[in-house]
Amino acid sequence: MEALAINKSYRGWRDAVDMRLLQIYCITIADAGFDEDYLIGHWQSNEGPIEFVEWFGKKYDLDPIPLPIRPEGRSS
Repeated sequence: MEALAINKSYRGWRDAVDMRLLQIYCITIADAGFDEDYLIGHWQSNEGPIEFVEWFGKKYDLDPIPLPIRPEGRSS
């Protein structure tokens, strides 16, 4: 049961990262080239999905999608 809860928690975090990447940079986890071990390491360090995406964007000097282009209800 505990492993299931951990898996569900990670899945939620991963989904939130994927959604945030799409909202801000118009890329997915697959586009970014993350492997599961890399993501799990960040999740295990209790890094929030928003903070992780922000860090990633700064590290790789990504340009966010301009606000008027972002889909309604999905802006930062």
